[in-house]
Formats: sequence, structure tokens, C-alpha cells
Amino acid sequence: MTQRITRFVIVAALAVGFVITGGTSAWAQCTTPPNYSPDFSNLTTQTCLTLTGTPAQSGYPGFFPLATPTTEPSGTPNPAQPAPGVATVLRLTPNSTFTSGSAWYNTQQPVSGAFSSTFTFQLSGTSNFAADGFAFVIQNSSANALDPDNGADGCSLGFGDAPDGTCTSTTGGITNSLAVEFDTYQNSDIDDPNGNHVAIQSCGMGPNSVEGSPLPGGCQIVDNTLAGLKDPRGNPLTLADGYPHTVTITYAPPSSTCGPQGTSPCPTMDVILDSNDLFPATGANPVFYGLNAIGLNSGNAWVGFTAATGGGDDNQDILSWTFTPQAQSAVVSQTAQATLSFPNAQGVNEYAYTAQLTAPYATPEIQVQPILITQAACDALVQVNFWPARCFVYANAEGLGENMSVLFSVTCPTSPGGTCGTGTNFDATLGTVFNYVQAENPLFVYPGILGLLNPFPGWLKGGTGTSPCTPPASGPLFTSNQISSFVIDNGVMKGGSGGGASCWVATYDTPGEIWPGISISSPTFTTYKQGQVVTANYTCTNPATSKSPLTSPTGPYLTVASCTQVTGTQTSCSTNPSTGAISCTGSVPTTKKGLQLFEVTSLDSGQNQNVDLVIYNVK
Repeated sequence: MTQRITRFVIVAALAVGFVITGGTSAWAQCTTPPNYSPDFSNLTTQTCLTLTGTPAQSGYPGFFPLATPTTEPSGTPNPAQPAPGVATVLRLTPNSTFTSGSAWYNTQQPVSGAFSSTFTFQLSGTSNFAADGFAFVIQNSSANALDPDNGADGCSLGFGDAPDGTCTSTTGGITNSLAVEFDTYQNSDIDDPNGNHVAIQSCGMGPNSVEGSPLPGGCQIVDNTLAGLKDPRGNPLTLADGYPHTVTITYAPPSSTCGPQGTSPCPTMDVILDSNDLFPATGANPVFYGLNAIGLNSGNAWVGFTAATGGGDDNQDILSWTFTPQAQSAVVSQTAQATLSFPNAQGVNEYAYTAQLTAPYATPEIQVQPILITQAACDALVQVNFWPARCFVYANAEGLGENMSVLFSVTCPTSPGGTCGTGTNFDATLGTVFNYVQAENPLFVYPGILGLLNPFPGWLKGGTGTSPCTPPASGPLFTSNQISSFVIDNGVMKGGSGGGASCWVATYDTPGEIWPGISISSPTFTTYKQGQVVTANYTCTNPATSKSPLTSPTGPYLTVASCTQVTGTQTSCSTNPSTGAISCTGSVPTTKKGLQLFEVTSLDSGQNQNVDLVIYNVK
């Protein structure tokens, strides 16, 4: 599925979450993706969920006040812990035995393309022992799907039976489904590794089950026992400990370079739990699974949750939930660059987003949503504050032969408010890699000619909050240029984050940038004897617009990248670590008589070029 948006549609599409008011019809709100943040208090969007439960438990699933230790019996093994900002939760099952429930967003969502979904959950208040767990499910079965055993034994987690008969019902679980299960009880006879694990289960278009793949009818794709993992407090990660936990599920469709399913590195699905990446593409248990295998409805399916209890129980609560089509999420670190790819409609990765922390960050998870936009509409946004800058055009970004500019909405869903902190809390190098085609960017000129024509690339940042690419009612969207480097081959653009959630766009002809300075101390405008040995001495310095990220949260941060002697032979260069200036020496040609030209060129990290000349005489 592609997304082509003009400036005015951006306003409507991204601002819709801010205009929810009483009296707005449920149908109108349900046309937007699920957005239950910071909780489920909004009465209008509550009606967008189809709730189905066991008849014996009237009122469940439903919307209830957040549980607190004071509302639970003394001695409860897992009392509910505080969840700041949460008042109303979606309770899938109560702390009663042998119940089940499901909740589906009543408008199918696009799942054949990239998406990211983040939710927080809390499993608390058991009256016996913690059981049995819940699942995030994508399915094309029905709008009120629930496993046929209706919680009679609890082992189904609400989505899948055990065909070997260990669950009460053997008619099969939800068809056409994929479930990410959060299992809190070990059923040894259905291949559970422990009572605290996360697994992905799917039998394609057939009935889903909770059994492992080695068993008959097993539907398990991958499993993680959570052994050795830590929660945000530094304790062993325990699903049913009464504390809030945060999950992000991200999906990237297979690219056209992928081989048969499971035979080549095509990362398609990942689960991030409390900033622990459970199934990284480069890890021991990557997930190679295309959602088309479950039989989608024109690329769409219902998304939601199921849960069940058995002999044990919990209040199984979802505290918040968002589903973002065409977004990708990743855990970022200081040790390696994370790359989020966005295949177009043809499955070709024409562009990607990159991120790497430059300092420790408490909640190192980012969500990136690309917004395709025409160059004209993009230029209109950019030129409010950066005239005459132009947005780069990404070749075949949609995969339909159309070339588009791209805005990148970057948020941190697990940080307070999802805004990546404020100020310089979130320090990272962010960037984009795209398929650069000169014909689509005819006014981008490189290399520069005598310092007069320069590309002046920009990596512009602006916007705040959880929808940073929403244009403000007045004033500029983009407020700073954060660029630190640009490489023309494949279009590699990078810059410092400057802290906070932001909207990003790659530009050229960006004003305010100045090329590196060049100072030639030798030769000078004088006369030398033929054959005289003359040593060249010259220095290239950072552009006057360069600022240190340590002293300023905004750029540009372009720095001098090269200092090259065109005339004669360069001997050596050294860089001043405190200023970044490059000082060089070399030889000055004196073999020919007459006026001579000594030339030095410099290039900054944005590939802006400068040239300095000295005329001298030889006789």
C-alpha cells in the first residue's frame, strides 16, 4: 500500500487525532488507525472495538479503571503497580478462572506493507496463580473471532487450540491468523518452554494453534523464553509481575531481492519488549514470514487482542495501543547503525532510514513513518524558513514509476509521551539513504565550480510531539539544519538528532551554509628564482556556519572534510583536534619562468567545495 500526500492532506491526515470531540460519529473515527493513547478513556474510540467474551463473564472484555494495589486483596502475588497517565484500560479477562475474550478494531488495517504497533499491558491481581496470557493477533477470519473453547480450559490464549486434544476444543483456533502470544503458564503437554515466554504462531490460512511446530498441527514460527532479559527496573523480565510492560511489533514486507520464505535474510517481523529486541534479523531467531500467507483482504486484516484464563487467572489489561501503517520501529544503540527499509509497491528498497545513538538513552526505541509527498508540496513546507531550498526527489519511491519527496516522522514510543525526551536527551546520528537520480534533481549541481555552484545539501529538522510532521497553523515546520555529512553515491544524508521527536527531510540549495575557509601562507604574491625550493603551507578550516553539537542543539554541523593541493605535490596534512582545521604542506613548482598559479581546494562534509588561488612569479 502506498501513501501519497499533499501538504493539505498531511494536515488532515495527521491532525485527525487532535479533533476527537463528543458527538463525532464512531464511523468517522474508525476510519483512522487505532490510536488509544495514553489510555482507553476516549468514549468515542471505545466504540471502534468489537468485544467478544465468554457468556458467563458478562461485561468482559470491557473498559475499566486502572487497578491499583489498594483495590486488590491483601497478599495478592502480583498486585497492579502504578501506570502514570493511565485511567481507563481495556480488560480482556478478569481475575476469574476459565474465561476468554477478544477485542478487534472494527475497521480492517493495511498489513501487507510496513507497519508498527505499540501497546502497553499489565497482568495483575491473580486470585490463584498467574495464567494464562494474551496475544496480539492479525486475522482475516471474522470481526468477533474468538477461539471455539471459549475459555473452557484456558490453554488457547483465546486464539488457538491444541489439535492433539490437550485443549478442551479440538475444532481449531482462529483461521487466517498470526498471533504474537505472551504466555504466562507452562502447559508442558503443548510444548511450552516455561510460564513466561513470547512466541509467534501461525498456520497460514488454517486454524491457529498454541502448539509448537514439531507437534502435529503445531503452528509455532519462533519462540523466546525471555531468559536473561531485564525489565526497565533492571529486574528479570516477568510478564505477569503486575508492572506495566511495553511492546512494539514491527513488520516489513519481503523485498524483491528475497528468496523463498526463510532462505534469505528478509527481516519481516520483530517484537520489541521493554526495549529488548526478541527476534532481530541478525540474531539467532529471525522471523521470515510474509503476512500474505494468512490470506488477506486486499492487503487488509483485523487487528486486536485475545486472552484466556484457566485454573489460574489475572486481570489481563491493555493500557494503551497505537497501530501505525507504513511505519517501522527499531532498538537503536551506540555500537551499530540500525537501518529501517521501506520497500515500495514492487518490493524494492528505494530508500531507508538510519539511526545510531551517540550517547546512552534510557528508552532506545524509535518509530519512523515515511510520508510521501510531491516535491512541489514539500518545497512549500521547506521554503517557509529555508528559501530557496528544494526537497530531494527519491526515484520510484512508490514503486509505480512516480518519484516523490519523503518526510520522515520520528518518535520514540517507549519514552515519556513518545517524544524522545526534550532538549538533547536523545543524542543520535540520524539519516536517510536513497536512490539518487540526477534527472529528478536537475538543479542539484556537483561538484561546485570555483565555489560558485554548490549542492548545499540539508537535513532539515522540525516539528514536535507524537505527530511531528503535522504543519503548524502558522510559522515554519522546519526550524534547523542538522546536516553533518552527505555522500552523492546512493544519496547518503546524515545529521545530529538535536534531541526530541522530529520531522526530517533531505534538501539541496539549502541557505545558510558556507564552504570551508582556505588560508595559503606559502607561496605568496612574490617572485621566486627558477629552481628555488619553496615549501607550500596552507590550512583549510571549518565553515563559518559549523557549530558544535555540544554547545548548540541546532546545526548545521558541516565540517571540513578535505584540503587538497591542486598545483605541485602535497606532502602531508594534520588535523587540529580542537578546531578541526586541516594544515598541510607540499612543494611549490618553480621550474618554469613567468607567472604561476597555485591552487588549493577544500570540501566540507556536505560536499560543498571552495577554491583559493595565489599568483606568484618565477624568474
